This record gives sequence, C-alpha cells and structure tokens, in this order.
Amino acid sequence: MRERKLATLRTELDALDRQMVKALARRQRVVEAIARLKGDPDKVRDPTRIEAVLANVLRAADLAGLSPAIAEPVWRLLVDRCADHEAAWLQARAEPPRDSCCGCQEDSAVR
Repeated sequence: MRERKLATLRTELDALDRQMVKALARRQRVVEAIARLKGDPDKVRDPTRIEAVLANVLRAADLAGLSPAIAEPVWRLLVDRCADHEAAWLQARAEPPRDSCCGCQEDSAVR
C-alpha cells in the first residue's frame, strides 16, 4: 500500500513538473517579447523591477502556502537566469556592423 501511494505521489509530481516546464517556457517567451521592446542587452537588469517581482512572488507564495524559503531563492535564480537569457537573446539578434567591401566603415555623410 505504501509503495503504491509513493508511486501515485511521484506520478503527481511528474505531472506538476511538466506543467511548470510549460509555464516557464511561456515566461521565457514573455521575457523575449520584453527584450524586443528594450532592444539593448545593457538594459536587461532593473534592480527595482527585480525586487518588485520578488515581492509579488512572496505575496503569492504566502497566499498559496508556499514556503518563502523555497519561493525566494527559486525566483531569484529564475529572474537571474531569465535576465541572462534576455541579454543573450538580444546579443544574438544584434545587427552586425555594416562594412564596405574593403573592410573600412562607410561614412554615409561623406558621399
């Protein structure tokens, strides 16, 4: 009986993990949409916004019965990794400098 209950609970955890992965993928897409609006990898981290997000999460955690000892470090890491992803996403999409055929920079004002 105990093994069956354990197996049932582990199946429930696996299902929750899949739901969380889907939610995190959705969060990542929103982060990428925000990155498009910011447009600058140097503007990714906003300490005021980070603390507001954490305060919101801790309030939600309290209402949901989630320990702040779990919520706070998990979200701090999540926000940090999302900021890294946002910066890398922007960097990967940065337009390379346009060079002339000989490698010198064309100056549009000199034409």
